Amino acid sequence: LTASGNVTIQSGGSLLADSAGYAAGAGIGYGSSYNDGSYRPCGGGGYGGSGANGASANAGGGMAYGKQISPSDYGSGGGNISTFSIGGSGGGAIRLNVSGILQVDGRISANGGNGSGSGGGGGSGGSIWLTTGILIGSGAITAKGGNGADSIGGGGGGGRMAIYPAANLFGGAISAYGGGGANWGGAGTVFLQPTG
Repeated sequence: LTASGNVTIQSGGSLLADSAGYAAGAGIGYGSSYNDGSYRPCGGGGYGGSGANGASANAGGGMAYGKQISPSDYGSGGGNISTFSIGGSGGGAIRLNVSGILQVDGRISANGGNGSGSGGGGGSGGSIWLTTGILIGSGAITAKGGNGADSIGGGGGGGRMAIYPAANLFGGAISAYGGGGANWGGAGTVFLQPTG
């Protein structure tokens, strides 16, 4: 999205790409799965950070990939076993250019989805790339990994975000944490560079 002038995301409002990336079991850093007939843990998807292993070493988390300063990839899905352990989808990608003031009192997010079923892996966070004049507000900008299911699915890795404001007066939360579960997904990356 490109906007001439100012953009405001009001409290309670949002610009979302949650779970809009790669589906369960898909993507460059998808989580793997392990099925012995009764025990079905899956690993978390990776992107900015590595996905976490599920409760079995055979259910590995996905690898980290992508660019720190110009993130544009989708997050990867968590490990998935048909109808038993459903992986979360990865976060999508948001690219926003604002020539004036960007005020975020609501939420900009590209979070990964949570796993479900008996042990689905969490999806990784996606991408947020913002270029703006003054950045203000007290909301949240997040690209977090989803949680693994039922304490045996691995958490998804955090996503990637790059923020280029002319001046940064933002007082809210900026985060790219990994998701929880059998193990925590790796933290993603946050690159913040005011002009000059």
